[in-house]
Amino acid sequence: MSKTKMVEDWMPSQETLIKMMRLYPEVDIQYDKEKFVDYYLSTGGVSANWDATFRNWIRRSDEYNKRNAKTSTSHASTSADSISERRNRILSVAKKRDTRTDGEVKRFPTRK
Repeated sequence: MSKTKMVEDWMPSQETLIKMMRLYPEVDIQYDKEKFVDYYLSTGGVSANWDATFRNWIRRSDEYNKRNAKTSTSHASTSADSISERRNRILSVAKKRDTRTDGEVKRFPTRK
């Protein structure tokens, strides 16, 4: 089988679509199909079997989604315990830096 370039109107076979939707329900197949086509159009990539290449793309997308779901911390936790813990860590670091080598605590002058 010879390698071919991606074409703008490429579609995976019906069998591939059904199989990928069944095996990877969390993956947005339509969105990934568009990304897949755009990627290979932009890079000029060639493949001997575009369906096989697409199946691998979807598998990697699923792996990526699962890996990021486990490690995703888009925002710092805002629970009371979490905030208190961060505050205590900051104060601990600040206290260490406020101590002179002779053990005295440096103090900022107070405003009157």
